[in-house]
Amino acid sequence: MAVVTYFKALVSAILSVGILVILSWQAVSAPGYIGQTKVVVNKVFGKSLSRSIRQGDRVYQNQRIRTGRDSSTDIRFLDESKLIIGELSDVLIDRMIYDANKSEVAGSLRMLKGVLRFASAEAVKTNLQVKTPSAVLGIRGTVFDILASPGGTQVAVHEGAVQVESASGTVIVAEGQVYQVGRSTTVGFSTEVSQAMKSAVSRMLAAVGDKGLNLPSKSKALAPPPKKIFQKPKDQTAVLSPTAEEAAALKGRDLENILVLDLSFGRVMIEMMPAVAPNHVNRIKALARQNFYDGLKFHSVKSGFAAETGDPSGTGRGGSGQKLRAELSKTPFIRGIVGMKRDATNLDTADSQFFILMGRARHLEGKYTAWARVIHGMVLVDRLRQGSPPSNPDRIKSLRVAAEVFRDVR
Repeated sequence: MAVVTYFKALVSAILSVGILVILSWQAVSAPGYIGQTKVVVNKVFGKSLSRSIRQGDRVYQNQRIRTGRDSSTDIRFLDESKLIIGELSDVLIDRMIYDANKSEVAGSLRMLKGVLRFASAEAVKTNLQVKTPSAVLGIRGTVFDILASPGGTQVAVHEGAVQVESASGTVIVAEGQVYQVGRSTTVGFSTEVSQAMKSAVSRMLAAVGDKGLNLPSKSKALAPPPKKIFQKPKDQTAVLSPTAEEAAALKGRDLENILVLDLSFGRVMIEMMPAVAPNHVNRIKALARQNFYDGLKFHSVKSGFAAETGDPSGTGRGGSGQKLRAELSKTPFIRGIVGMKRDATNLDTADSQFFILMGRARHLEGKYTAWARVIHGMVLVDRLRQGSPPSNPDRIKSLRVAAEVFRDVR
C-alpha cells in the first residue's frame, strides 16, 4: 500500500512539473511574440500615437513601429537577429517566425518610409522579405541598410547579398554595393551611398549605441571581411607603357575602343565594335569607368564554348539593373568574340553580363549581341578555371579603357 501511495505521489509530482514547464513555455512563447526592444530612444510609437513603446517591451506579429525626430529603436528577435529603426520611420512587422529546431527564421516587413538596418543572426538561416514603396527585397542571411521614401529606395549591403525586385527588373546587390530605385531617383548601382543615407544611418547607430559592423550576430557563413561602402573604389591602375606584344596588338587602333582586362595571371585586350553595337559599347565603357567589373567572378567557364562574367552576385542571375535593347548583327560567332548575355526568352534583357567565346557558336548568331573581340591574350582565357560555377572561380582584377591605362602607343 505504501508503495502504491509512493508511486501516486511520484506521478503527481512529475505531472505537476510538466504542467509548470508547459505553462512556463507558453508564457515565454505567447501567441505572436517575436522579440523585444533592447533600446528605445525618445519618441517611438506603435499603431497609435498614444501608445508609446518603451525599452524592454515585447514585440508581436503585425506590430507597427513609428519613430519621431531624433528617435530610434533596436529590436532583437527570438533568433537574435536585430532590426534597428532610425528617426522618422514607419515600419510594419508583418510576421517573423523562428523555428529553433531547424535554426530557421522567415518573415516579412513593410517599410513605408525612413531608415533601418537589419543584421541576421549567427548560424540561423534567414528568409526575409522587405517591401518598400518602390521595391521588394529578398534576404537570406546578411547585414544591410535601407533608406526608403515614397519616391525611392536605396539599399547598401555590408555582408551577403540582397535581391531587389522593382519595375526596373531584378538585380542582386552584393556585399559592398549600393543600389537605388524609384520614380524620383536614378535607377542603378552607385559607387557610394547618398549623403542623406550616410547621415541617417550614422545618427541611427549613434542613437542606439551600435558600433556598426562589429556585430555579435554576424553570420559565420559570410566569412570574407566586409568591404567599405562609404567611399568610391580606388583605381589601382597606373598609366604605363605596354609590352612589345601589347603594343603590336594595339598599333593603329583607337584606345578609346580597347578594353584592358587584367587577370591574376596576365592581361587580355578586347577591341570593342561601336559600329556594330554602339549602345552596348557605351554601356560597357561606362561600367568599366565606374570600376563595376573589378573583382567579379567568371561564374561559368565551359571549355570550347564560353567564359561568362559580369554579374555582381556571382550567380549568373544579377546585373547593374539597367536593361539594353538587342543590337543584332551578322557578326560570325567565332572564337574570341565577346557577346552580351541575356534572358533566354527575351532579346532586350542584356545588362552587364558578357561572355567570351572559346570556340565557334553558330547557334548564337543573330540571337545575341556581339559587341567586341579579343585581340590579345586569348590563351589566358583558355586558362580560366572551368565549371558552372567553378569550385574556385577566377576573377577580373580590373577592366579599364586602354586610353586610361597606356601611354606612348603609336
